[in-house]
Amino acid sequence: MEMNTPVGRLPGVGEAREKALKRLGLETAEDLLRYFPRDYEDRTQFYSIAQAPLGRTVCIRAMVAEAPHLIHLRQGLDVVKTSAVDDQEGMSLSFFNQPYVKKTLIPGQSYIFCGKLERLGGGRQMTNPYFEREDRPRYTGRIMPVYPLTRGIQNHFLAALTGRALEGCLERVEETLPASLRRKYALAALAFSYQNIHFPDSMHSLELARRRLIFEELFSLSCALTMFRRASSR
Repeated sequence: MEMNTPVGRLPGVGEAREKALKRLGLETAEDLLRYFPRDYEDRTQFYSIAQAPLGRTVCIRAMVAEAPHLIHLRQGLDVVKTSAVDDQEGMSLSFFNQPYVKKTLIPGQSYIFCGKLERLGGGRQMTNPYFEREDRPRYTGRIMPVYPLTRGIQNHFLAALTGRALEGCLERVEETLPASLRRKYALAALAFSYQNIHFPDSMHSLELARRRLIFEELFSLSCALTMFRRASSR
């Protein structure tokens, strides 16, 4: 993959998604690398159903306890309902307008569910949680980026697309700051910063990436202003 590879040539990007990505200003693989998250979800901590705090996003390991069933509420609105249990308690799961979940969640299989846990009568419930098999974690057990989005683009899709761009282009990233300047101000390498601004391996790595990228932005602005002043004084 090249830095100028159009996003339309990346896996999973059809015509509709390509148009949506362009609304975000994302036209090439390099654009994806430079489209930084607006926030992060810490998915490194896991809770039991009984101990998980209510009202905020949490990750829970649980086994699907029953076959999911699809309910047609009205035209244009369906819901798949099921339940999951751990070794202490159970919770209800509801997925609105996601009919594929009926065949995706397998009774007896353990998954990691990430979402807001709410009280439901005397029990607990998650609505539209993200989930993945416990034995095949991809976006749990890590710090997850949260991007500015537009209609037709979901966060996990954009994260996966950015991950592909990083895998394909990271070795092609050219350093933009002199080594002497990076040593003087203890700045991380640009490739490291791109990787860890999107998928940080720790909060410390995230701060190193942020510091480098903010420094570069201010440094470039300072250089541009200096050149402008010199040109204006002639």
